[in-house]
Amino acid sequence: MRIMRIFIVLLLGLILSGCSRLSYIDRHTGTEMVPHPHIRVRILQAGEVEIDCEGTYRLNCLTADSTSRGYYSVSPLKLVYHDDGLVLSESDGLILDRNLLKIYVSPKVRGSHVVLNGRQFRGVMEIRAAEEDIEVINLLNVEDYLKGVLPPEIGRLEEDAFEALKAQSVAARTYAYSRIAYNSDKDYDLVNDIMDQVYIGIKGEYGLANEAIEQTRGEILTYNGKTIIAYYHSTCGGFTEEAANVWDQGNNSYLQSIDDSGYCQWSKFHDWEMTWNPEELASYLRDYLHKNRGFNDDALVITDIEVVERFPSGRISSLKVMTDHGEFLFFKDQIRWAFRRPERPDLILPSSNFEIRLWQDSVGSLSEIMAAGRGYGHGVGMCQTGAIGRARAGQNYEQILRTYYSGAELKKAY
Repeated sequence: MRIMRIFIVLLLGLILSGCSRLSYIDRHTGTEMVPHPHIRVRILQAGEVEIDCEGTYRLNCLTADSTSRGYYSVSPLKLVYHDDGLVLSESDGLILDRNLLKIYVSPKVRGSHVVLNGRQFRGVMEIRAAEEDIEVINLLNVEDYLKGVLPPEIGRLEEDAFEALKAQSVAARTYAYSRIAYNSDKDYDLVNDIMDQVYIGIKGEYGLANEAIEQTRGEILTYNGKTIIAYYHSTCGGFTEEAANVWDQGNNSYLQSIDDSGYCQWSKFHDWEMTWNPEELASYLRDYLHKNRGFNDDALVITDIEVVERFPSGRISSLKVMTDHGEFLFFKDQIRWAFRRPERPDLILPSSNFEIRLWQDSVGSLSEIMAAGRGYGHGVGMCQTGAIGRARAGQNYEQILRTYYSGAELKKAY
């Protein structure tokens, strides 16, 4: 009877154990569970990461000497960066493994999802030690990736804007494909923020967006047989912009400035105003000049601001800021990064299409600076609120895409 009780205790200990050794999957990564085509998205850089899953999940740990150790886990585990690699431990701090260079995390059962810092994701996680940090790359199917892109990029739309959701599906898939080709020799294809496309995993997924993705499955845009770079933005404010008028790169024939008047006027970002006190704006400009042009003085006083030149769309081509340290010119989209938003320097200016208004005090010094602008985003490619307006007006997704990507053709990539 005592032997039986010990056996039961040991068995319960194994069942409830946070992590058990899995020697027979030494070279197994779990990536066979990800259907092709797949994409690699960097979703996190941090010093510490918590991993979990809906049910049992497996970990394949690779060390510096190219050995591999595998585990199963049924409870949360923690990864911390250390000088000699990653340290894997249970949530109570019990160390399970150390000196790890890379870990693959995947659900044991299809249909389950990895949980990273409390957020669910489809596919497999590749977690690596990278430059004094932990880097997490989500490897998943392209169509599943889009399910986590549409909600944060274009929002939760109703049936009357379904064609806009389909247009967004194609644009986002096309952009993803262009990055896969461009970054084929790198550790990941794109990142999960505004530098590429916002991607939040399973959180926010909804049926109508998933249906739009399914109805356009595999469709991308090409120009002269090549995948285009399908830029898009929130609100153009009346006119979209040529790529060369925003960034210092060659112009793409399919990214032309078009008249979108009337379709995005309903957007809350169609018209906006920002007001700074001169000291606040000067601090933003000083930070930008220090970071990008080596300006090292502690103080900067703005005396005047002048729009030098505009593009036909209304966006500013060059802007001059007069200060006690001389004149500074800002060009194209860098204006948005230099000016920042009042009291929110973590956010850039909504657009570069604005008028400057200046007020002076009784002694002639600037007392208030205001920008009255239109639009939200860089203005290149598809205007998302314009696409919604066009869908509500009866245009289908092919018409919408042809409007914003001149001469581009729809093609089935798979």
